[in-house]
Amino acid sequence: MSNLILEIKPFKKRHQIKEKKEDLKIKPNFKFYNLFLVFSIIISLFFWSISLAPAQTEEKSNNKTTSTENSSEEKQVPLNPFEEYRQSLETQLQEVLKQIDEYKNQLDKISKEKNTLQKQIQYYDTLVKKINLEIKAIELEIKELDKKIDETQKGIKETKERINRNKEKLKEALREIYKNQKKSLIDILVESKQLSDFFNKIVTLDKIQISIQESIDALKVIQKDLMEKEAQLEDEQAQKIALLNSQEIRRQELNEILKEKKNLLAKTKGIEANYQKLLKESEKTAAQIRTKIYQLAGGVGDITFETALKYAELASQVTGVRAALILAVLDYESKIGKNVGTCNYKKAMNPKEWPIFESLVSELGLDPDQMPVSCKQWYGWGGAMGPAQFLPSTWVKYKKRISDITGHNPPSPWNIIDSFVAAALYLADAGATAGTKYAEWKAAMIYFAGSNWNRPAYRFYGDDVMRIAESYQKDIDTLKSNKENAFRESKSKDL
Repeated sequence: MSNLILEIKPFKKRHQIKEKKEDLKIKPNFKFYNLFLVFSIIISLFFWSISLAPAQTEEKSNNKTTSTENSSEEKQVPLNPFEEYRQSLETQLQEVLKQIDEYKNQLDKISKEKNTLQKQIQYYDTLVKKINLEIKAIELEIKELDKKIDETQKGIKETKERINRNKEKLKEALREIYKNQKKSLIDILVESKQLSDFFNKIVTLDKIQISIQESIDALKVIQKDLMEKEAQLEDEQAQKIALLNSQEIRRQELNEILKEKKNLLAKTKGIEANYQKLLKESEKTAAQIRTKIYQLAGGVGDITFETALKYAELASQVTGVRAALILAVLDYESKIGKNVGTCNYKKAMNPKEWPIFESLVSELGLDPDQMPVSCKQWYGWGGAMGPAQFLPSTWVKYKKRISDITGHNPPSPWNIIDSFVAAALYLADAGATAGTKYAEWKAAMIYFAGSNWNRPAYRFYGDDVMRIAESYQKDIDTLKSNKENAFRESKSKDL
């Protein structure tokens, strides 16, 4: 029994020691687990609050924006000085255009009345007033365009400054990332005095990375905006050149009309009888119309009106554009091939057109330096080719269609037949085949100004072309009538 007791005592003792060890092992484990759990919850809440903050900020920002928009709707925003200036110019322009229309109606009325010296002088005076107003209208459009150009240039400058600012921010962010990229998380942890400092640094680095991506995205958007503004500026500057071109054309025409009036008064001495005599002498017969000479530039010889009309009628048959309109456009552009320019392309043409011109001329087996183009004016580029006055880039677009009709492969901008067909195709594409006065006027405007055809400052071109077309139509009708009379006479003789 005593032996049993002696054996049990050591067993109890060993068992008690084991239980104590187990107790000691469990208690510390439980405390550490709780501490870790609490710490994890705190960290989760910390990051959750960070992610929530931007959303709350955005919501507040949206609320603020909405309230601002509502308040701005209630308050009428005053016009900025540029808008006021633009509206002022627009008002002046509309008044001038109204007066131009009145003079145009007067001219139509005078032209239908009996042709007297007094009426002719009145016609000249009205035409002079109309042209002076058209020049004024162009000046107003140039002023408005100058203001737009200033605004666009200012916008380009501001955009470039924004790009530079974003680049600087991006550089700083990249430097910070590069500096911390060499450090491990343990290094950052060791450097941090407190645990909160460690987490702040981690969050800061995360924000920097987000900032880098945002800066890159912003730069892409701003760069696109810059390209659009630069394209807009180029377009506005091209419009200004075209306006200055049209203004110069009107000034030249004004001088011509004043000369015509002066010559008329000198010949008639202000006497009606002298004017009527002059009128009778100037009346053209069918023979005179047929034999009217068009001197072609470039040493290719001369053609008569009858030949020019034949080319116009052939072009009319394949395109559906009225022959008189084709003649009128070519007359206005180059006097049916007389004024095709005298300048070298490198001195007159926009450098963008040079490669196209060189390729086109080389294909014809000609020397680019020997082929004349329209001269450069003080206000812009020249470089138009041949009787139809196409730029190289425009001619290339029509080259195959011209070749299909004329059989010339390749067609030449300086060839009179190719030029008639080119002009007719362009007018057809612009809607001239509709045959109405407005459709023809609009097609002529597009021929001159392209997508800017509806700009009030260019209206004179369509008006002048339609006036020239009317004159040509009279000549065509005279020839047709003479031909019909001759046919009837030969028929009657046969009978």
